[in-house]
Amino acid sequence: MRVALIAHSDSPWAPPYSRYLRDRGHPVIVISFHPRQIPGIQVEYVGVERADGSLPKSIYLRRLPRVRQVLRRWRPDVVLATYYRSNGLIGALTKRSALVVSSRGTDQTWGLPGCLNGRLARWIGDRAELVHTSSQALAESLMVSGIEPEKIVVIPLGVDSREFTPRSGSRQPGPARILCTRKHYPIYDNDTIVRALAILQQEGLAFECSFAGTGPTLETTRRLAEDLGLSSRVRFLGEVEPTEVPGLLHWADVYVSAARSDGAPSSLFDAMSCGVFPVVSDIRANRDWVVPGRTGYLCGVGRAIEWADGIRFAWDDPVRRATAAAINRPLIQRNCDRVTGLGRIEDLLHRALALHRRHKDSRPRLDEQASDGISEARTDR
Repeated sequence: MRVALIAHSDSPWAPPYSRYLRDRGHPVIVISFHPRQIPGIQVEYVGVERADGSLPKSIYLRRLPRVRQVLRRWRPDVVLATYYRSNGLIGALTKRSALVVSSRGTDQTWGLPGCLNGRLARWIGDRAELVHTSSQALAESLMVSGIEPEKIVVIPLGVDSREFTPRSGSRQPGPARILCTRKHYPIYDNDTIVRALAILQQEGLAFECSFAGTGPTLETTRRLAEDLGLSSRVRFLGEVEPTEVPGLLHWADVYVSAARSDGAPSSLFDAMSCGVFPVVSDIRANRDWVVPGRTGYLCGVGRAIEWADGIRFAWDDPVRRATAAAINRPLIQRNCDRVTGLGRIEDLLHRALALHRRHKDSRPRLDEQASDGISEARTDR
């Protein structure tokens, strides 16, 4: 099975998906609008980045001829397009083979009026043999758009629990250690976390905080931290390699995410697998996994005072953090194991290919249609 993965090569899933499929014997190519290469995998870069690291939205449509060219040359049996409103749209517009589109976050709207968003979402889903979502909430949203429920398969984004493990040994003495691994985009609202840190500083809490990630709002958030007098306590690490994330989580006591919306938050799963106490926004994506006050802390979107309360809640009671860790890691192992999830993704691609071939074989061939027409004409005589 020849597979083309239309996905951002810097995403947390493109490397494991492509390597798993390669190791299972499937030829794989990644068509990416991000320039990062994946060692051992053929990556075709088709994007253009701005100086601030963002990607102009128009680039997807402008690069349609280039994507078509790559697909025509590669001739995949099946295409997996991740991010519904960008790569999924491209997959639908260039469809020549079996297609699976994948929704995994806030990627089902295009800034259009509600009815047009729904129509476009449905059109993409209709073009695909199957639709993957990373959470039940995303599946329900697509059903509202009119996509047939039997087309939708929910498979959470997996965590390699062998890699994301709790820290070994006892914690080294020091102030509270806070970590955010969300990228710097408006949807992740990292400014709210910075404002919460300023409140904690005023209250006299000793802490260190690290932000791992880059994005178009990074400099704005950095300036905010400087203006609030947090430069000595807050580090902005920029882009980090995925292999560095477990070490950062071993350093941390508290994981924070102020995302205003999300799908299946893989960074939350990473933290929970490592036993780091999560303080996260009170949205559906997080409520599905966090029991408030027991396995984590939920905060109102944009409410810095609640993040300050949540961080202090976690830090003030080491037993509370240990209890949450003992619950969270087994939960992730049961429900979000990466190897199990990758196997289900492979099965999904096989199913899509079988559906595509069945549909293709059921369509009358042109020569058969012509023959039928001649036969009908002779009968009429």
